[in-house]
Amino acid sequence: MKELRKLFIAFGFQGAAFGAIGVIISLFVVIVLGGNVANGSVASAFYALGNLLGSMIVGIIIDKYQRFFEVVFVSVVVDAAVSVFMSFTNNLYIYYGLALTLGTFAAMMGPSITIYLNKKFDESLYRKNINTMNLFNSVGVTIGTFVGGLWLSYFPFMSNGTEKMRFVFFIASFLLIVAIILSGGYIKRREFFKTFKSKRFLPNMHSLADHVASIPHNIILSISSRGFKPGTGKYMGSIFMIFFGANMIFSIFSIYLAEVLKISSGTIFIIYGTNNILTNVAYFLTNPVTKRLPDALIVRSALWTRIILFSSIAISGYFLPFGVFITVIAFLIVGFTWPFFYIPTTVHVTDLALPTDRGRIIGLFNVTINFAVIAASFISGYIALNFGYITSFVLGIIFLFFGERFIYKLNVVRPIPKENLLPKSGKDVNKNFKDKNLASQEKL
Repeated sequence: MKELRKLFIAFGFQGAAFGAIGVIISLFVVIVLGGNVANGSVASAFYALGNLLGSMIVGIIIDKYQRFFEVVFVSVVVDAAVSVFMSFTNNLYIYYGLALTLGTFAAMMGPSITIYLNKKFDESLYRKNINTMNLFNSVGVTIGTFVGGLWLSYFPFMSNGTEKMRFVFFIASFLLIVAIILSGGYIKRREFFKTFKSKRFLPNMHSLADHVASIPHNIILSISSRGFKPGTGKYMGSIFMIFFGANMIFSIFSIYLAEVLKISSGTIFIIYGTNNILTNVAYFLTNPVTKRLPDALIVRSALWTRIILFSSIAISGYFLPFGVFITVIAFLIVGFTWPFFYIPTTVHVTDLALPTDRGRIIGLFNVTINFAVIAASFISGYIALNFGYITSFVLGIIFLFFGERFIYKLNVVRPIPKENLLPKSGKDVNKNFKDKNLASQEKL
């Protein structure tokens, strides 16, 4: 844990940056750029599309190009720069492009660390460390969300609300710079700078160059379940429905709070921050709970709790102003359910592939999630604009319900048995061969 502490803290600072930015990705469009809920939803969709591209890229390269820390470092550097550019833009379409870029590189850090942990530790330590990693990130998101909320609500030296919102991107960039410093300590500097100083830049970046040259094949590979455990495709289909349903609500929720419930921007940040505090509490409880209960039961309980809470949010829209209280309380409890779904699911997903393909399975998992988020973000805003927010919420609940039904029927696909894993070296092959011969002699 000590050797990973700075890396986890760096991931926490990245979380803080995106905790500050995440709430205003769509809200910035409505308040600063003069767009509507559909425009804000499209901005969220471009950010999610970036997450999708980043997931594809990291899923493709991380099994071959195993300089995990370089991927982490470069991703944070780019996001720090893009955050500054986003604060200056007045053009909606440029903002869309920057959201796409921000999302692309934001998606690389978490999967890179996840695969590094998977390759370094056995299952028990891997589960513990991935939980710790996500806890650091979640705490960071919480802090960043509260920082953004306090900044917008109470900072006395800047009265212009638009300029305050723009400055949130500068705050995020500063937090990312801290993450750059912390993650940079894991890079082997001589090898890193040697790559960029060489006249043969692309050949030295052979893994990346080779994959870029074969983008069509690699894109197909990144969304294919071929080579994984049977049932992986159906499992990913369930994941798609679950995330699509949830993000039909999440992608427009901050705008719903501001435009329909008339909650101030600063208060919205506080609500999201409190949501994240409950998520952090749940991260502390996840390990002891998963030791006592089956993962399938935990995941199912988390999903049904979300279905009930989202339903209460949709119904509460008809009982204003008391419905505001119901909406806020339900949303806060939703945050508590997240780790109980995400941690068992992430651990399970890595077990659907052989060790040599763990990067690709994590890539497929993130690609599936981001496809769902993109589709929901594009659709939910237009449904809310034309048919009302409640219609979008109800449609999301329906997808979440069917996603839970499908994943329950799959009953969580079992991990690949250890005896089926590929041997790591020729010595292992010889050892296995000798063991089999010895076993056959004992039978004789």
